[in-house]
Amino acid sequence: MRTGTTARGIAVTGAVLLAVAACGGGSDDNSSSGSSDSGEKQVNVYGTDGNMGNALGDQFTDAPGALEGMKGTTPLSELKDDFKTKLLEIDPALKDFNHAAESYDAVMTIALAALVCDCDNGKGIGAEIIGVTIDGTKCTSFKECADAIAAGDDIDYDGVSGPVDFDDVGDPSQASFGILQFNAENKLDTLEYRIAGA
Repeated sequence: MRTGTTARGIAVTGAVLLAVAACGGGSDDNSSSGSSDSGEKQVNVYGTDGNMGNALGDQFTDAPGALEGMKGTTPLSELKDDFKTKLLEIDPALKDFNHAAESYDAVMTIALAALVCDCDNGKGIGAEIIGVTIDGTKCTSFKECADAIAAGDDIDYDGVSGPVDFDDVGDPSQASFGILQFNAENKLDTLEYRIAGA
């Protein structure tokens, strides 16, 4: 499912860039007035999520700088180097860290909810998911949280993506995203991180 979304994003971006290239050149046909359109037309392209990845830049190896200046946003947290190192140990060919922290925290939240309910069924785990993310003793690792649960404490898990903090209906009350830009090597640089919500 995710691969399909990424592929569509790359295809759409590729089509836009081809259209920009087709429209960008000047005209060789000078009018009788002597004026000509000799400058390149600039079109700003802003990407989101699926097309803001270094995998897109890899599609333009024969066109250095083709994506330079393209900006966009994607779900992204400011990750610590040790977390990135662990991910690269698992997959040294990893190109981007998009959704890594969120995925990790989702698994942690489910595991902690399973500890609280002392069960392995979806309904029981689901009933505890909101509770392990709010209004309790702060903890940031599985061991720290598990020890607190074993001691009978109510926990508030804060993960590698930051505070998880689900609201009353189970939606995240805040989320982080990155503003990215392709450089002259068609690789992404992170310009800044922002948090939306509470």
